[in-house]
Amino acid sequence: STNPSQQPIASAAVSTGGYVVQVSSQRNEADAQSSFRVLQGKFPSVLGSRAPLIKRADLGAKGLYYRAMVGPFGSSEEASHFCGTLKSAGGQCVVQRN
Repeated sequence: STNPSQQPIASAAVSTGGYVVQVSSQRNEADAQSSFRVLQGKFPSVLGSRAPLIKRADLGAKGLYYRAMVGPFGSSEEASHFCGTLKSAGGQCVVQRN
């Protein structure tokens, strides 16, 4: 497994496959980025070394959302474990297939 601190910062470097953990959903990309930084400040032990993956989601009638994700994780168990750690620290998250 790779050291999380060595992950590329660019959100374009999203590899497909695996699972991701959504930690925030916002109406624009800038808000998604800034909400992730706020969460990093709140939960540094969980999110401090992570770079956000910002994924655009078209929800049809609801409009466009930008989701701040962490990952990808190799298995649903890994993603669930990460999400559980964040929840026990007081955060919110949703595990999704990447």
